[in-house]
Amino acid sequence: MKMSTAVIQKNPIESEHRSYLLRFAPWPAGTTALAFEIWVALAVTLYIAFALELRSAASAGTGLLILVGPTQGMVLSKAIYRIAGTLFGAVFAIILTSLFSQDRTMLIAVFSVYMACLVAIATLLRDFRAYGCILAGYTVALISIADVDAPTATFTAMLDRVAVILLAVLVLAFVSAVFATAESARSLQSKLRAATKDIVAMALATLDRRAPPDPSQCVAMSARLMPLRSEIGFATPELLDGWARAKGARSALLGLFEAISAIQAIGLGLRNMSAASSTVDSAISIVHAAIVSQRPEKRLADIDAVTQQALEAESLSIDEAYILDRCKFMIEVFSDIRDGLLSNRVGQLPRRSASLPVHQDYIAAVLNGLRVGLAAGIVGLLAVLSGLPGASLMILGTIVFVSLGSVLHDPLAMGRAAILMTPAVIITGTIYGFLIFPNISDYPLFIISLAPVVTVTCWLIKTGKGPMGIFYGVQSISLLSPANVQALDPTTFVDTAAFLVAGSGCIFFSLLLIVPVDPALRRLRLALAVGRTLRGALADENPLNQPKASLHYDRLIQFSSWQNGEAVTPARRNVMKRLSDLGNLSLAVRRSWKALDQARIAVDPAIDAKARQILPTLSPVEILDLSRTYLAAAAGLDRSKRLDLIHAAAALYGTAVLTTSEMRLLRHLKLLRHRL
Repeated sequence: MKMSTAVIQKNPIESEHRSYLLRFAPWPAGTTALAFEIWVALAVTLYIAFALELRSAASAGTGLLILVGPTQGMVLSKAIYRIAGTLFGAVFAIILTSLFSQDRTMLIAVFSVYMACLVAIATLLRDFRAYGCILAGYTVALISIADVDAPTATFTAMLDRVAVILLAVLVLAFVSAVFATAESARSLQSKLRAATKDIVAMALATLDRRAPPDPSQCVAMSARLMPLRSEIGFATPELLDGWARAKGARSALLGLFEAISAIQAIGLGLRNMSAASSTVDSAISIVHAAIVSQRPEKRLADIDAVTQQALEAESLSIDEAYILDRCKFMIEVFSDIRDGLLSNRVGQLPRRSASLPVHQDYIAAVLNGLRVGLAAGIVGLLAVLSGLPGASLMILGTIVFVSLGSVLHDPLAMGRAAILMTPAVIITGTIYGFLIFPNISDYPLFIISLAPVVTVTCWLIKTGKGPMGIFYGVQSISLLSPANVQALDPTTFVDTAAFLVAGSGCIFFSLLLIVPVDPALRRLRLALAVGRTLRGALADENPLNQPKASLHYDRLIQFSSWQNGEAVTPARRNVMKRLSDLGNLSLAVRRSWKALDQARIAVDPAIDAKARQILPTLSPVEILDLSRTYLAAAAGLDRSKRLDLIHAAAALYGTAVLTTSEMRLLRHLKLLRHRL
């Protein structure tokens, strides 16, 4: 996901993204190795396809270039989902052709609906699962639509299509294993360690300044962390014990998100302190020592001892209790982070199994599906009306790249790639078709001549221009159509190039005009989702399914990204702060319900009933009074039951403080039933 430059901070330790200058053009590290690996895989794939005399041998080349990713892990992950998507699409293509073999209009209409449904599902998925879902759709186009005038050839085309895809996937997997470098796994470990170091620095700065970090700083840190969720999946297939390392990485990554929330909570509590406190000073010293150590959990007993000592001395105020509770939580969080990092490094299972939920925009999914369905239907209808046998090429290009573009953060990026790279594709095809291929008769020279195409594709992908790289590589091989006997037919070449230009125009205008993306509406839906989450928290919906900090920060990241890189004005900063406060309030309310459940057996039933009645009202005065009541009740209990009541008091106090800071917004949302 491309994030707003106003909130993203670059990772200074991302050595794998360092660049060198070659004639004023960036040449990212690893580009040469990746290009050589893909070129070797292409050489082996095409050789086997030619030897087996597969009818669609050229599809092996295009299929392989679609699999290109910046790292080995990305390539393997993409290959797995590509196999699944191809097999599913091949079966559906046979079913669709058998039902509408004599009706081109109905075939395209049903296919448009089918493609729209798959793109909608793919929008809700991330990483290469989304790609596999889209592939299940356009595989039908490559089989049924491409042979719409020859339905009897569909079964043969299906077998050919499956054969070339499996060939490309297996060869690329084998070549990747030969050149295995575990780049994704090493990169993931490096980024997790760097992020942990930076979050420790953020925590220490918060403790020293005794004030919370700026919300934009937290969003920027989260924007660094969220892509690691995908990289965990990329790194998993690179090593034999990758599944165990992935569990550790997920636990550590969730801990890093939780640490950001804990830092904000402690900073808020410290800022609200009315006077200096030796108890708080002792807690800060303990946290200082704990979060920089490899075994933070060893200091949990020290925090509990400070809490018990202050309570027995009858000097523990509610704001001190809140800070002590959040300090304990921070130590627990860093304990999970250290355990996850160790698990990811050595391949052992972590203490906890964590999930990383993210925000799902179901309306965007429907709109993306509608865009692809309409584009496929309109272009397909035009192709049917034209009556030209080669018009299926225009349909295929539109379907493939509009579908791939729709699941991008910026769909129009694929449209711009189609417009910008089409001249380069045609120039490449002209040079190879008229100057290079006619003068080559041997396979070694033929495959060596394709090295520049592979290199340019890999270079574009490595420099962050993925849509341009995929479009150039796939369309170049498609236009060249490598075959056992390479025959030059100028008329066919011109017709193919013309349909390529027409298809590129269809791709661009489909993404530009059909259900265009509205960033303002995306931001509005994100804000409404934050409000719905808070309403669900107040009603204590799904109490066993506690919310994860990753969901909260993913919403903030997406909201920031849909600002389109505009300058961070005070008004935008204020909006981000309010969304952050509402998300943190949701977490605080959920934490309060859970704390009330834990403290139920140790507190008077009348107090428990009153707390459960008042918490959904978000009345800050009454909730604050309740927190003091729980703290006072803890003083009269034995040591084993005190901590549960102190935790409940701290949770209620945090809810009251966050409610007070956003009274106007909560009243506007009709979530505040009592006025201050």
